[in-house]
Amino acid sequence: MPQASPIPSFVTTSAPVGFSTGFYGEERDGADRFRWMGDHALLEFEPDPERRFLECRVLSEFRDLSQRLRVSTGDGLRVYELVAGWMPLSVEVPAGARRVELGVNKIFPREYYPGDDRTLGARVRDVRLHRDAERHAAIARQHDNSVTNQRELLAGAARLASTPPTLGIDLHGACNVKPPCVYCEWDVSKAAEGDRAEVPFTSDTLREWGPFFDNSVTLINCSIGEPFMMRNLDELLEIFGRTGKSLEMTTNGQILTDRNIQKLLGLPIDLYVSLDAATADTYKKLRNDTFPRLLDNLRRLIAAKGGRGRPPFVHLVFMPMRCNLDELEGFVRLSASLDADRMVLRPLNYSDNSTLDWQRAGYHYEYKNELLPFEELVRASGRAARLARELGVELADQMDFGGSMRDLFRDDFDAADPDGAGGEATPPMAPTLSPSTATNEPALPAIGGERMPACTEPWKSLYILRRGVLPCCYGGEPIAPMEQYGSAWNSPKMQAIRRELLAGRFHDYCLRSTACPIVRKSEEAHLLPADQRWLMRARHIWWRFNRETGERPNRWVYLPVKRALSRLRRATPTTGDA
Repeated sequence: MPQASPIPSFVTTSAPVGFSTGFYGEERDGADRFRWMGDHALLEFEPDPERRFLECRVLSEFRDLSQRLRVSTGDGLRVYELVAGWMPLSVEVPAGARRVELGVNKIFPREYYPGDDRTLGARVRDVRLHRDAERHAAIARQHDNSVTNQRELLAGAARLASTPPTLGIDLHGACNVKPPCVYCEWDVSKAAEGDRAEVPFTSDTLREWGPFFDNSVTLINCSIGEPFMMRNLDELLEIFGRTGKSLEMTTNGQILTDRNIQKLLGLPIDLYVSLDAATADTYKKLRNDTFPRLLDNLRRLIAAKGGRGRPPFVHLVFMPMRCNLDELEGFVRLSASLDADRMVLRPLNYSDNSTLDWQRAGYHYEYKNELLPFEELVRASGRAARLARELGVELADQMDFGGSMRDLFRDDFDAADPDGAGGEATPPMAPTLSPSTATNEPALPAIGGERMPACTEPWKSLYILRRGVLPCCYGGEPIAPMEQYGSAWNSPKMQAIRRELLAGRFHDYCLRSTACPIVRKSEEAHLLPADQRWLMRARHIWWRFNRETGERPNRWVYLPVKRALSRLRRATPTTGDA
């Protein structure tokens, strides 16, 4: 029987910290509980004869590294550049210190929060004080790498000295749902993984990755498998927590036993639970007959962690399809009744060539017929937004990845949500390929978002998966085998993708990644350049023709030409795109 991991030093040496003057009351944004600070604020604590480390996460609204946090600990002043979004910081506190003074060089422009008379500087959460020097060093590395990464993005660099702040990982390659979920291309994925399907993911894996793991802030598990089947999950969760990582992990939730629930309590984990149904009958069509047990598991997990707003954060996932669209409102109500931290609306990956075809629980599930037209997906987003707002359910809409969906498709969205807020107050992390001019509202003050390309994923993330290395979570074909992640990060392909995005275009790799919501929105809104628009139309026709003819065009034309071009590339030295 595996021994329990020792309690880490940052937990055993933890001391309470008080929010003092300059901080406002606690607020929530989705699963996050935080406090705004003004332009100056104090954190106070009892003195100690030994040096310690003050750790927190800080969110800046500025995208251009122009906001800085001044930290005074009594023995000098340190200044930290703030990367947009939640970033960990760790500061050495000298022996005998009673307080840490914080200050920002610029405030969040008031135009973004009209009617609120507060002075808002930055958001602060997860404050802790401890003596764990190893954790302090790990978080310092993460921050320094993230600043370098953001600076390289702002400078338009295609080759990066930094490593990805977000790392996609592949924890486990087996699943407890057999046969697989009807929308899961299990056989295709396992064929792509080949011999790597059984490669174990261990602490040795993390050591081999070196700076790619050490410098990462967020880990996203993208296994085609169920992580709670892992025997060494406890050890890995302990390492992730000890080194200050946040983890996003997807599960079907069917084996959330009491022991597995105990593993998660208090850890900074975003747990995405795939449900896609509000009733047992629909769940049977997609998976199996375990829906009642799954709901019981979720209730026990949410009760054990103390309800909404406490880690691990429970996100219930719904993918709108023909077979479940009529349960969308029921799913919002289910999320409210379970007191989940968030409901996630995730589109079924668009595919012109999937051949998945199942008979399950008396229902004929054919993938190509389950895909909803784009305008129907937009209306589903509006319906979910309206009811979620009424019921107080936090909603994360992954169709809005990259932002601007409501602005670009206002008629369809407002048809389902006529009383909505008209978009988020804060601009998205990255603009669309071509900015929307749908409204006549006065422009808000610049906070750096205008300097971002349509997608920042190829700078911010790398996915090291058994099926291959991907530049983003929506990537199609792998750009390298799993073990070549190091060279893939600055490979000719990756640099070419970055250059195209910097030039205001999508690389052909992006256009071939049909699951990407940013490309899909740009295509549907007619924002693609004319040549790319016609290319996408031609591809859709080819893919459909290929599917309807048993993939003969692919076997007889496309694959032979692709192999010939690959041989030509290997025979011809080039410094361009690979």
